Amino acid sequence: MFQRRSIGPRVVLVVLAVVVGSAPTAGAEGETSVSGTLTANGSSIKLPFVYVWALEKGFYDDNDPAWKILFVERAVPERELGEMIWDAAFVEIGITRTAEFGEGPELQVYSQNLRLAADAGNISGGTYPNLELESTGPERFAGRVFLPEPQEFFDDTFQYDFTFSAPLSNPEAPIGDTLPAGGGEPGAAYLEWVAAVHSGDLARIKAVVPDELAAQLDGEDATSAIELLAAMTPTDVTVLGGSSDGQTAVLEVEGAMDGEKARGEVTLEKMGGIWVATKSSW
Repeated sequence: MFQRRSIGPRVVLVVLAVVVGSAPTAGAEGETSVSGTLTANGSSIKLPFVYVWALEKGFYDDNDPAWKILFVERAVPERELGEMIWDAAFVEIGITRTAEFGEGPELQVYSQNLRLAADAGNISGGTYPNLELESTGPERFAGRVFLPEPQEFFDDTFQYDFTFSAPLSNPEAPIGDTLPAGGGEPGAAYLEWVAAVHSGDLARIKAVVPDELAAQLDGEDATSAIELLAAMTPTDVTVLGGSSDGQTAVLEVEGAMDGEKARGEVTLEKMGGIWVATKSSW
C-alpha cells in the first residue's frame, strides 16, 4: 500500500522560525561507493551518497537485527541519519534479518520510502526491491538493491538500481569532544532555558536567546507561544552528559514530560554567542 506524505517544515524545539544550517560531514570511516540511478518519470536522478546504519530494534521482532540503507542526492551529517529529508531526492530501504517467514533467519525488506525530487512529496510502501547483498556487517554493507520493473503511483513512475559499498554509520555518534559532567556551558544554557520557559516570564525567556529570536516572541501570540514552549520542554531536568564541537552540542538529558520520567537528547546550536536549543527527542 502506498502512502504520500506532504512536505512540511522541520520541527525545532524552540518553535521559532529558525533554520539552523550545518556543514555536511562524513559518516563512519572507510571508503564509500555507489553506482546506479533513480529513474523518475523518465528522468535519471543521480543519488551519489549512500549511508547504512543499524537500528536499535527489529521490525517483526525486537531482537531481529535491522538496518536502514539511504541513497540520497546530497551529503547527510551522520547524526541526521534517520531524520526526514525535505530538500533532496532519496531512496531509503529498511531491511531486517528475521525468521518471520521461514524456518531460519533471512534478509527481508520491510520498508521503502522515496522522494523523487526535492520539490515532491514522499512515497512509501509499494513493491519492495530485490536484495543481492555481499556483505551485511558488522562494519560494512555491500551489494545491490533494485526494482526489476518500473513502479507506478498515481501520476508517478519510478525504478531504481543501485550497487554500493559503505561502512556502517552511527547516528548516535558523539559530536566533537566529550563535555564535562552537567554538560558544561551548553548544559548550563539549557537548564537556564528550561527554567525561563517554565517561569512563564516573557522577558526572562527573551533574555536567554539572541535578539533576532527574541523579537519573534513579541506580539499578541506571545502567551500561546510560551504555553507551547512549556508543553514541549521537560521539567525536573538533569543533564547527564554530552558532546560538542564548539558550534553544536548534543546533551543527554533526564526529566519529566507530562508527569512521566523521560530520557532524551537535546541539540543546541551556538547563535550570536548564545547556546540555543533547536531540537529534542523524547
